[in-house]
Amino acid sequence: MNGKIKQQIGLIQSVPQCIKDAEGTAEKIKEQYPRLRSRDSKRGAKKSLEFFEAVAYHLKRLQQ
Repeated sequence: MNGKIKQQIGLIQSVPQCIKDAEGTAEKIKEQYPRLRSRDSKRGAKKSLEFFEAVAYHLKRLQQ
């Protein structure tokens, strides 16, 4: 398949869409964090939050 067809059927997202998705995921994690009960759950959520924030940051820098 060529790149245009892949993009049309949604297999490849644009950089702005990836940034939006990463930021949205980070926001969801932030909202859920206060309701987590176990230490392991909170630790995992913190690592995930750091990861998605880093992804968004680096994609924004890549876009510039």
